[in-house]
Amino acid sequence: MEPQSSSYTPGASTTGVAWRSAATSQVPSARRRLLSRAVAVAMLSGAAATPAAAQQLEEVIVTATKRAESVMDVPIAITAMSGAEIRKVNLSDIKDLISFTPGISGNSKDSFLDFVSVRGIRTIDFGNGGDPSVSLYKNGLYQGRNGAAVSSLYDIERAEVLRGPQGFLFGRNSVSGAMNIITAKPNVSETEGYAEVDVGERGVFTFEGAVNLPINDNLAVRIAGFHSEEDGYVDNIAGGDDLISHDNQSLRITTRYENERLTADLIVEYDDRNQFGSVYRATGEGTAFEVNQTRINGGVPIATSPDGRTVNNDNSLTPRDDSEIFFIGLLVDVDLGWATLTSMTGYKDHDYEYVEDYDGLPTITFNYGQSQSGEYFEQEVRLASNSEGPLDWYAGASFYDEDIDTIFLGQQEEDVYCLGYWFNTCADLFDYYNGLDSYYGQTTYCDYYLDYYFGSCDWTPSPTGLINDRNRVIGKYQGYSAYLDLGYQFSETLNASLGVRYSYDEKDFSQEALPDSGGSLLNYKVQTGFSTPEGALRDKQDWNEVTWRAVLNWRPNMDTLLFASAATGYKPGGFGSFNIEGPGSEGCPFGLCVGLPGRDRPGDFGPETVISYEIGYKGTLADGRAQVATTAFYYEYEDLQAIFGEGPRTVVDNVGQVDGWGLEVEASVALTDHLRFRTGGSWFDSEATNVQAFCGAGEVLTGSADACEGNSVPWAPEYTAFAVLDANYPLGDGEAFGTIAWSWEDDYRGDWPDEDLIFQRIKALNQTDIIVGYRQSSWQVSAYVENVFDDIWYDGNYADDPSASTIFVQHTFGPSRPRTAGVRVNYTF
Repeated sequence: MEPQSSSYTPGASTTGVAWRSAATSQVPSARRRLLSRAVAVAMLSGAAATPAAAQQLEEVIVTATKRAESVMDVPIAITAMSGAEIRKVNLSDIKDLISFTPGISGNSKDSFLDFVSVRGIRTIDFGNGGDPSVSLYKNGLYQGRNGAAVSSLYDIERAEVLRGPQGFLFGRNSVSGAMNIITAKPNVSETEGYAEVDVGERGVFTFEGAVNLPINDNLAVRIAGFHSEEDGYVDNIAGGDDLISHDNQSLRITTRYENERLTADLIVEYDDRNQFGSVYRATGEGTAFEVNQTRINGGVPIATSPDGRTVNNDNSLTPRDDSEIFFIGLLVDVDLGWATLTSMTGYKDHDYEYVEDYDGLPTITFNYGQSQSGEYFEQEVRLASNSEGPLDWYAGASFYDEDIDTIFLGQQEEDVYCLGYWFNTCADLFDYYNGLDSYYGQTTYCDYYLDYYFGSCDWTPSPTGLINDRNRVIGKYQGYSAYLDLGYQFSETLNASLGVRYSYDEKDFSQEALPDSGGSLLNYKVQTGFSTPEGALRDKQDWNEVTWRAVLNWRPNMDTLLFASAATGYKPGGFGSFNIEGPGSEGCPFGLCVGLPGRDRPGDFGPETVISYEIGYKGTLADGRAQVATTAFYYEYEDLQAIFGEGPRTVVDNVGQVDGWGLEVEASVALTDHLRFRTGGSWFDSEATNVQAFCGAGEVLTGSADACEGNSVPWAPEYTAFAVLDANYPLGDGEAFGTIAWSWEDDYRGDWPDEDLIFQRIKALNQTDIIVGYRQSSWQVSAYVENVFDDIWYDGNYADDPSASTIFVQHTFGPSRPRTAGVRVNYTF
C-alpha cells in the first residue's frame, strides 16, 4: 500500500502507512483560549473511536542523521510529517510546512524565501548575489534559491524540518535550518497506485496521483503527477479579474534498481508553476498616503476599502510568479558491510519570471520585475559506518556549481517621479526652470539643474511615459566541503558525538545597468542609481570556514532522551544585486553615479556566522500513548547579511548582531481509543545591537540612529502554535473519520523602532480547518472547510516611513485565502 494513501485498513493506523506516525505539532500555553476554540470545535465535529491498535503511538522513522532512527532518538530539533499527514491538511508546496512546525514563520504565497524565518533568522535580501538562510532540499539534494527552490508537494513519503544550524547533514551549509522532502520511491514487489481529486469553491481543482510498476525482481518505475488550479480571491477596486490565482502542474518519474547490496534511484522531475505575484494592500494611513500620493494622484485621495481582501492596484504590468523547473537526481547506496557508501548527484535547470505591483496603489509608483534563468549541479559522496562497536561515524565531501543570470526591473511613471520628488509634472518642472532662465536672460537653471540632473534642458517624455530602470547580474558560483562526524557510546545510557566541517565558497559576479528600453530621460533613478556605460563591473571573491557541532546524549531509560548541543553555522559572503562600490559611487546624486570596469566593482558583503546552544528532552510516556519533545535554545548571530537603504540607494551589507533565545514544544497523545491529539508551539525573544542601518524610521522620529538598539527582530512572532485532533469510527465495511487542524502565529511588529514610537501590528496566521469523511479499503470521500472562521491575516508588510519625502506608503501584502469548502475523492489500487 502506498505511503500517501489515506485508505482504511481495519486494525491499522490511519495517520501514516509504512510510517510510524507520532507526527509533530505546537501550542504555547500563553494562548490557551485560542486552542480551546479549536478543541471545542473538534469535539463537536463528530469524533469517535479508533481501532484498539491505535491506542499506542507508533514511532516516526526519519533519516535526518543519515541513519534510519526514531525521531524520539534524534538529538535535533526536528519536526516530521508523513505524506498522508501532508495531504490530509492540504499542504500544497514546501513552504506550507511552516504552518505545522514550531519556531518557523513567514510562509508567503510567492516563490521567494526571504520572509521565511527560523528562530527569528531570515534571508534579508531578495537579490541573487547571496544565499538563503534556510535551505530547502528534496531527497537530500539542494533545491536552490528564489524561483527554483519552492515546488509542489505530491506523492511524498515524508517531510523533515530541522531547526538550528545544520552543517553535517546535507551537502550545503544551512545556517538557520533546513527542510527536506523525501518523495515516494518505487518498490519491486507489486503494482499499485492511487488517484485523488479535490474540487472546491472559486474553481479549486486539484489532482494528485501515482502508479508503481515493477519491471522485474530488481527494477521498478514510479510515475507521479500533480495539477492544481484556483481562481483569484482578492477584489481590485481598479478593476480586472480577482487576484491571487494559480495554475500549477508537475510530473515525476522515479526508477529504482536494487539488489542485496545496492539501491539506486534515478529521479526526473518537471514543474510548471503559474502563480500570482505578491499582492500589496495600502492601509490608507501615514503622510506618504494622505499627502504625497494624493498630490501624485492629481489632488484626489486614493480610494481604499475596509475589506482586508480588497486592494486598489493598477497592475499595469501583469503580476506573475511563473517558474519552469527541470530536475534530475541520482541517489545510490552501496552496502559495503562495514559501512554504507552513498552518492548523491543532482542537476537543476530553471527559468523564472516575476512581476508585482509593489506600491499597492493605482499610481505606477513602483513595479518590480525579475527575469532569471539558472543551472545548478551538485555531487556529494558519503561513507557511514555500520559497525556494532561503541564508535560510529560518517564522513563525506560535496561539490556544487551554479550559474545564475537575472535581469531586475524597477518601473515608475515619469510624472509620479516628478510629482513625488519635484512637486510638479515633468513638463511643468522643465517649463518652470526654463522660464526662469528666459526671465533672467541666462542658462543657469538649464546648466546646473536640468542638463546636469536630467541630461537635457528640453523635456521629452518616453513613448510609454514610464521609467524602466533595469540591471543585469550574472553569477558563477562554486564550492566544496568536507565533513566528519564521530560518535562514541560511553555506556548504555551515555553517548556523545563531535562533528567538524570545512567549507570553501567562490563567487564570480558581474553587475551591469541596462539602457532604458523606452529611452526615458529619468533612467537609473528608480532602483539602481548608477549607470555602467562601458560594460559590466565584475568581481571575484572566496570565503572559507570551519564549523563544528558537539552533542551529549543521556538516556536514563529506554523511553527518555536528554541532550545538550553546541553548534556553529556559516553562510558565505556575496554581492548586492542593486549597488556598486568604488570612486564612481561616491559623492554623486542618485541616478548620476557612473561605474567603470577596472575602477569600480559590484557591492559585496562578508559571511554571516552563528553559534547555537540547545538543551532538549524527548520522552515516550503513559505506556507509549504519549510522546513529548521540547528544546530550549540560545544563539549569537553575527554580521547579518541584510538589504537596507542608504538614502535612496539599496545596499546589501553585514549589519550587527542578534542574540536569540526560545523554547519549542511538540506532543502527540492517544487521548482514548477514539481520539488522537497532536499539539506544539514555540516562544521566541531576541535582542539586536548595532542595527543602525535598519533604524531609519527611529532616527527620523528621535534624532538618534540608536533608537532601535536592544529591540527584538520585528518579523518573528513571539509565539506560534498548532493543534490537530483526529478521530476514526468503524462503520460498516469501513470507517468514518474526522480531523480538525489549527495553525496560529502571534501578531508581530512591522518595523524596528519601539512600539510607542511607530507601530504597525501585522495580523498573522490564524487558520482552522475541518475535514469529515468515510473510507473503505480502496476508496475514500471527504468534505472539508478551510479557514472555517474566515480570518484575515497577511504574509508581511512595509511599515510607514515617517520621513516627509517618501512616496512609498504603508502596506501589507499577501492577504489570506477566505473560507473555502470542497470535496476530495481518493481511490487506491
